[in-house]
Amino acid sequence: MNNNNNDELRKVWSLILGKRGPLVSAHQLAIKYINEGKIITAVEVNKVLAFSGIKISQNMLDEILSRPRLEFENLDSNTIRSDYFLQSIGTVRGKVQLPGIYIWTYLSTGEMYVGSSSTLARRLIGYFNNTHKNTGKLIPLIKREGVSAFKLQVIPLIDGYTVNQELSLEQYFLLHSKFNLNVLKVVNDFSGARSKSLYMYTKDFSELIYSSHIQENFIFKLRIHYMYISNSLKTGAAYLDKYVFTDKPIIGVRESNMSETDINTMLEKDRLEVKSIKKVCRKVIIKAYLNSIAPSNKTTLYRHIKSERPYNGYICQWESEKNHSYYW
Repeated sequence: MNNNNNDELRKVWSLILGKRGPLVSAHQLAIKYINEGKIITAVEVNKVLAFSGIKISQNMLDEILSRPRLEFENLDSNTIRSDYFLQSIGTVRGKVQLPGIYIWTYLSTGEMYVGSSSTLARRLIGYFNNTHKNTGKLIPLIKREGVSAFKLQVIPLIDGYTVNQELSLEQYFLLHSKFNLNVLKVVNDFSGARSKSLYMYTKDFSELIYSSHIQENFIFKLRIHYMYISNSLKTGAAYLDKYVFTDKPIIGVRESNMSETDINTMLEKDRLEVKSIKKVCRKVIIKAYLNSIAPSNKTTLYRHIKSERPYNGYICQWESEKNHSYYW
């Protein structure tokens, strides 16, 4: 890839990471390209994947797309035991595991699903044996109607393969509207914990405030403690009583155009409001006990109240002046 393309990618990455201008998420870019319906090239693929550092040249993309595809039709439970499958794809326990792309086509409607894997045999055999989790659109459809309702195409990646090349190819297909059995429009199978997607919505899910495929961005850029994120993901609890977090995008929700600076300003205002409410309406339930302990122990007690940890065997809380609601 030439220097001009690299410079353009760096500019786009700066936008995606919110370093300049309004925040542009990979999801927003993907939806934009899908809706435009224009020819997808390596440029669009690399812009969407700029946050990950994964990219592909146009020459390599063209070369892979021109390769013959393995075709599997009249599917049933014996397909994965056929000579054609075993010789071209392999087995779960095979010493050599091929990376590649696979495309399912629902015969009755023509709807399509694209996926990728660095271990094609294991991934594909899982579909035939119903061992994948019952999520998304495709797997429930396969479980309900069986593999016979589909045809399967596979593009093994052998010649000229580089690490994560299958993700670039999957992203290329995802930017085409006909792959409407895919719920997510940005590949999310990256290696490492840093690539966990996270989305912050308003409490009523009417607006997407911020999103990133690197969860640490919420911690270090927006200064939101991981404890609040984790609690919201597990229980649905609202952060600052205004925002909730999900690990999946909600399609069709209005997306905010606020910059990271604007979001931080908004969050700081919300935090001050919460603090002022707590300051006005709290008193200590165990007031008499507090008067009998040393100041250093009072500080320890305060920390235990904040973290909701037992203090000397007791759970201590602040009590509301007016209505006995608890704040911590």
